[in-house]
Amino acid sequence: MLPGDRLICAFVDPGYVGETFGDWFLHVTIVPWFRLDESSEVIAHGLSEALKAIGPFEAAGAGVASFRSRKKSLIRLLQLPTPFSGIEQKVRTYLHKKRAWLVDETTKRRYDFRPHVTSQGSQELARGEVFRCDRLYIVEQKGDYKEVVSEICFG
Repeated sequence: MLPGDRLICAFVDPGYVGETFGDWFLHVTIVPWFRLDESSEVIAHGLSEALKAIGPFEAAGAGVASFRSRKKSLIRLLQLPTPFSGIEQKVRTYLHKKRAWLVDETTKRRYDFRPHVTSQGSQELARGEVFRCDRLYIVEQKGDYKEVVSEICFG
């Protein structure tokens, strides 16, 4: 992706604003890469309002699957029901109202949202493993690395 592109995710292990990384941590992608001519702080504030009814919750790993387009990338589906489905809808609705460019809608490859954690090398979420979610993160591509630029706290 291009520098300045952003995505919204939840980390399995808590992150912090200002954290930089090259390889991804275990995470749930809520909305993939997007572009919007507003600051991350403004986006985080708007999403906080859109998600104010959501409180902290727990999610747990379920079965294993793979992406349709990348059979070697294993994903750990999350036990349903999970609040992530409603969160994804609210975030996407907010970004649509702001007229954001979303990579998955532009490329015409948008798939139905399936809450999951993608395995990252030797890191993976185990079946039945539970993690707590009390916030979302806005991650920005900064060239060769990514940075957590803002957070949206629940509750």
